[in-house]
Amino acid sequence: MTIKGYSLREIKHARTKIAIMNAFIAALEKSRFEDISIKRICKNVEISEGTFFNYFPKKIDIIHFFIHVLLLKGVWQAQRSISAEYKLFLIDAVFENLTGSIQNANIMYQIIAAMINQRELPKNGVITDIERELLYPGCEGIENVRITDVETFFMECLKGALKNRELPKNINLEDMVVSLMTLLGGTLIATKFADNDNKNVAYHFRRQLRILWNGIGVKSR
Repeated sequence: MTIKGYSLREIKHARTKIAIMNAFIAALEKSRFEDISIKRICKNVEISEGTFFNYFPKKIDIIHFFIHVLLLKGVWQAQRSISAEYKLFLIDAVFENLTGSIQNANIMYQIIAAMINQRELPKNGVITDIERELLYPGCEGIENVRITDVETFFMECLKGALKNRELPKNINLEDMVVSLMTLLGGTLIATKFADNDNKNVAYHFRRQLRILWNGIGVKSR
């Protein structure tokens, strides 16, 4: 995958979209979602507000794009380290990789708060090949990673795990998705009130996943 096959206009479009996302996420390090104005982001990226809305009709759409960007890298890393036939290990690996992508804890708390306030979970997203190349240069095969929303990713993994007999045959997959979503958001929130650092979050993700798997009868992992 190379950007050489794209026009300057296409490259500029992708770079501007990524720059908007990066500026907004950087602002989340110290600011609340609702306190970040579009005007502020446009000034930082040196674009007009009209141009901004060509990329993101609403502020929450930046959050959705960012989550898909994180999930893209997390799934790519997991697929390279875990055999495709072990779906529960793939879920574990994605949790582990997402932790490494969290550079600032306040970003994740603000993202969770924004989705709750806006009552919007990320829907199926699109990250173009050129955006993938600019975001993650040198990540061979990342253009082949299919992107869905987080809930759909969990459900697809669980269906595969059930088919592979990694899960008890009478398991309720919808309940399991809710458990995983709760574990994802709840662990991040809970660690805010403990020693808050990336290693701490990774540790608690591993512990909570182990408790979940053991609780439904999955053999020790």
